[in-house]
Amino acid sequence: MSSSNNHQENGVNKESAIEAERAKCGFLFTEDVAPGLKIEVDLKRIFCSTQSQYQKIDVIETYFGKTLVTDGKTQSAEFDEFVYHESLVHPPMLTSAILSNDPDGSFPRSVFIG
Repeated sequence: MSSSNNHQENGVNKESAIEAERAKCGFLFTEDVAPGLKIEVDLKRIFCSTQSQYQKIDVIETYFGKTLVTDGKTQSAEFDEFVYHESLVHPPMLTSAILSNDPDGSFPRSVFIG
């Protein structure tokens, strides 16, 4: 085995050891969702943490992927991004379907019924 491969293997083992030690630290992201309801997940990484004139802004990584948090409340996460996306895309699509010049109404029917 060449020395470069050995070094690479040692690098991987060293990185694994570092990750194992980091996991023991137990950094958590905690959010109060409602009175008596709290969510707590492992905090994997902090990308950005800053304070604007109006709010505290954090971009972090948790189980839910990259997550935008303002004033301690989750705004958006990679895991559920599709929910946010759907709420932005479908209302304009429905408006377009309703306002379209479709004499027999087949386009809105296909949107609403499938």
